[in-house]
Amino acid sequence: MNSKLKISLFTLTLGLMAGCSSTTQQFIFSPNYTQTHQKSAQQDVSLSVNDRRASFTTVTIKNSDGTQALADKYIADSIKPAIEQALAQVGADNSGMGKALDVNIQQLNTTIVQQLHKHSTTTKAELEVVIETTEHRFAKRYKGNKQSEAPLGFDKAKIEQQVNRLIEEMITRIVTDPEFITAVNR
Repeated sequence: MNSKLKISLFTLTLGLMAGCSSTTQQFIFSPNYTQTHQKSAQQDVSLSVNDRRASFTTVTIKNSDGTQALADKYIADSIKPAIEQALAQVGADNSGMGKALDVNIQQLNTTIVQQLHKHSTTTKAELEVVIETTEHRFAKRYKGNKQSEAPLGFDKAKIEQQVNRLIEEMITRIVTDPEFITAVNR
């Protein structure tokens, strides 16, 4: 083969490979808990964060081209450090030796509707907290949602920030809930 033909075939192959590969947007959710609270819990816990969602789809983007679903099956690992930080703030350290505390992610999804001149975002979350001992059982669901609308296209960083803030707010509601504190201290 002559060199011009080799270069042409190489260029064509690279072009085909580039056209076949599509860049999938990845959203990074990493809530960070920084609030301080009075130490109201006096018991250590053994924390487990479980993803109980029916689907791992975390972000759905709807636009004129159709719908794109982005999944995140490691969301529990992303949320756990923020819950540990919040528990430590109220005096319930995750020592692994205390009573079992399960935080079950029942729902966490963001829907982005992209239109020509604007976009809207809706995030819904539901966390179930379960503390179970031989004598007592505490189970409660905490729900939250955030909505926003802005001109032009969506900003990935702002969407991530919106989801992280919602999770942080829900964690605050959990660790400051008098029923939760009572269940931890039993």
